[in-house]
Amino acid sequence: MFMYAHFVFTWAEGAVDVQVSHGTLAGPKMPLWQGVKISSSWSGPALAEFGKAWALDQMTGTRASQAIVTD
Repeated sequence: MFMYAHFVFTWAEGAVDVQVSHGTLAGPKMPLWQGVKISSSWSGPALAEFGKAWALDQMTGTRASQAIVTD
């Protein structure tokens, strides 16, 4: 897991996609996006680089995807 600006990125080893939630690493998380594709080989630094770039794109309005909110 990696957190940047309260976006929490969870990437299981061997998976090709990332779960993006809002929250903290140790606290509760609200799922926002599922199945966000990542093309890097699985590693902590790769997730950190991806997460930071993804969050900055989201906060600046560059990323057009909408959050998936479910009950």
